[in-house]
Amino acid sequence: MSAQKPLMTFYDIASGPPLRPYAPNPWKARYALNYTNTRYRTSWTSLPDVPSLRQKLGVRACRKHGDGTDFLTLPILYDPSGTSSSSSSFMEQEGTFIGDSFDIAIYLSNKHLSSNGDRPSLFPPNTLALHRTFNAHVDALFSLNGVQLAMHHMPLDPATAETSRVEFARRAGVERWEDLELPMGSEERKEKLAAFEKALGSGLAVWFVRRDEGPFLEGRRVMFADFIVGGWLKMMRNCLPE
Repeated sequence: MSAQKPLMTFYDIASGPPLRPYAPNPWKARYALNYTNTRYRTSWTSLPDVPSLRQKLGVRACRKHGDGTDFLTLPILYDPSGTSSSSSSFMEQEGTFIGDSFDIAIYLSNKHLSSNGDRPSLFPPNTLALHRTFNAHVDALFSLNGVQLAMHHMPLDPATAETSRVEFARRAGVERWEDLELPMGSEERKEKLAAFEKALGSGLAVWFVRRDEGPFLEGRRVMFADFIVGGWLKMMRNCLPE
């Protein structure tokens, strides 16, 4: 009997108790990990500690803030037995760090599904560019219409919540965290919620009713595009009170 491969390590953002995943991009990668039956453990990191963790691991940023500075965020996947040519990976003497949810999905699909007839690849042939475009579309839809509705209800770690709120306010270009709040029952919140529902309907939901065979974009066949949407829906389920 061959020895089991060592566990991969998945770095995710820690919530307040009870500890649970809630951020959209880690959820996209977590779906890919579970779909590919990857053996992994989760290493939880407090939100304010994420930049220093990423720097410590040597994984360069794959995104930028609006002001052009590096956006050092999670997820990161460490495969102690792997190799990768990903633009967001960092090679050690042993193993690979991959620091982007999209690249993690590509890596896992190539590693586990290319020779596994039981489950198809997460990326049907010639769809990588389409997936990247869809990922950007879905991220923009939820970021522009849904994040402000949900952000004041994120399950932040109470021990570091104030630090996180100050950082969110800085990124948004406002002086106070309270300036971003849409109070429950307010007309402003009702209008924002209605706009979000309309955007979901016209910009996303219509694509899930084109096939009758199953619940996914391609009917019964799941692909990473479904996980992109699922990651954001997981965040909304955890953070949206309505």
